[in-house]
Amino acid sequence: MNRLLINEPFRRAHSGILSRLIVVVWTLVALGGCASVMPYGRPGTSSPTTTSVLPQHVLLPQIKRTYPTFQPKMPPPARHLYVANISALPPDQKRLLVTLQGIVNRTQPRIYLVWDPSDLFWLRQMQKQGQTGTPIPVNQPLSLVRIFRNDIQGAVIPDPRVYISPDIAVDIAALDNLVVATPALARQLHLPIKADLRGRFKNDVQALRYLRTQLAPRMNPFLFLCLAPQLLAGGAEDQIIAARGMTFWVTGPKEQQEPGADMAGEKQQIEKLFAATPLDGVVRGWWWSGDGKGLGEGIGVRLGSEFGKVTVVSDHVHNLSVLSGVRLVALRQKFAPPPKLDRSKVYLSFTISDGDNLNTWQNFFWHWFKSPYYGKFAAGWAMGPTLIDVAPTLAQWYYQHAGSNNEFIAGVSGVGYMYPSVWAIRLDNRQAAFQDFYNWTWRYMQRMDMKTLRVHRAFARNNQMARQDIAKVAAALPQAQFIMPDYGYAGEKDYHRITYQLPSGQVIFRAGTSWQPDTQKLPNLVQQIRSRVGATRPAFINVFILNWAMGMHRLYLLLKALGPDYVDVTPSQLNTLYREAHHDG
Repeated sequence: MNRLLINEPFRRAHSGILSRLIVVVWTLVALGGCASVMPYGRPGTSSPTTTSVLPQHVLLPQIKRTYPTFQPKMPPPARHLYVANISALPPDQKRLLVTLQGIVNRTQPRIYLVWDPSDLFWLRQMQKQGQTGTPIPVNQPLSLVRIFRNDIQGAVIPDPRVYISPDIAVDIAALDNLVVATPALARQLHLPIKADLRGRFKNDVQALRYLRTQLAPRMNPFLFLCLAPQLLAGGAEDQIIAARGMTFWVTGPKEQQEPGADMAGEKQQIEKLFAATPLDGVVRGWWWSGDGKGLGEGIGVRLGSEFGKVTVVSDHVHNLSVLSGVRLVALRQKFAPPPKLDRSKVYLSFTISDGDNLNTWQNFFWHWFKSPYYGKFAAGWAMGPTLIDVAPTLAQWYYQHAGSNNEFIAGVSGVGYMYPSVWAIRLDNRQAAFQDFYNWTWRYMQRMDMKTLRVHRAFARNNQMARQDIAKVAAALPQAQFIMPDYGYAGEKDYHRITYQLPSGQVIFRAGTSWQPDTQKLPNLVQQIRSRVGATRPAFINVFILNWAMGMHRLYLLLKALGPDYVDVTPSQLNTLYREAHHDG
């Protein structure tokens, strides 16, 4: 999930069931204000764009999830999926087909769309895992409209003169079983226009107000999709449509020239929407779509966190309306005992970043697992634990291909991406909301056989506050014997403030290496690791690895450069060895 706040183009180089309507009565929210908490240690984080219009202590509606999982599931996939390669189609046709896919797959996943080679790879894995059979090839993708004509009522037309109108069109499509189309496509496919948004709204704020007041009460209050309008032709919305989640976008500074854009007003509408929806909602998609486009990672994740909503990065994922239909109760890791403790050594655990980002597991990390250097050293992989909900096929493949020197840990901050320092800060009962989040987290750590998690420190004012947040997380998650905080080095100089033990007995391994891409160069990493441990022996260190700047071969070379006094172990082995060294086994 994670977090290049000053270099987001680099960070995003590879970036990613309701069978009935939920009727919710939204409460009106009074005017008020809320002071911001400034970030710590993230030089590119900007402050909120406007003063809040909401009171400081919002009471969220008490609504129970209608499904037992954190993220919604689809019914099991059809034995024979209709498979169409749409990679060469123009954006308007892709957008139409992904809305069709979401509607059709709501009752039973039957349409699988191929956007790039990774989609074919995962289709083959579904077949190998017995989750579907021989596909039905579709040579003319638009023929899917004819094949599934009885599943849709017609078309909804966005307004090209209101920037986020396509997002609202997706919401209407989800509710009324429509496909999002241009007028020309609707004519070509003989689809009646059931909703025409041209001239419906003057600007983005009006469009979002319509979503909040008219559409949202009929939609899934636990599921959102934050996605730039142009990315609606990229495939991320199929499961959101199927589960009737709410799609929106908040523009950024460089989008203010777009028709109808109003960053401050849009953000206020989303604040009001979040204040009127229950705790532990999931925001899929991503808050950023390019330099100056969208709220950005820091402000966006913070906005969700303040109202008790997690972010699950998924702006470039495909076919989750199919993959989420697979049933998988739990997975088990292949833990191995640690090497014999040698008190003259430094033990390090690589913790590879950004696995809370669903995009990474669908189209990025599988290349790492196929590297000839994979398995030659120990590694810890941060993984969003709700992958078992939305793409069990992927989770199972990685667990099957992971050896005993690989370990998956929960990232980042828990069951979803949030900032502990500001989690539920705008809510009436913040402590209860904090504990509820970590109850969900532990439930999913058990399902994924995860022993620890990475905790994010953004918006903690200083390192002392970050340490307090870490202790607070540890208290809320007493089942975890150890925690591996930080998205990169926090600046602590003393080894014993990087690696230490809480009074509870839980061991804290804070990140010893930086997250900035330039600092991921091998000589720099070697220097960082050596300087963090100094002369301490034995020493135990969490080596944060930025996935976007690294690879298996370079990690192998890093170990060689460190020399034989540095021993690679998994996160759990690091914890065991630390306890043995401190007579706490």
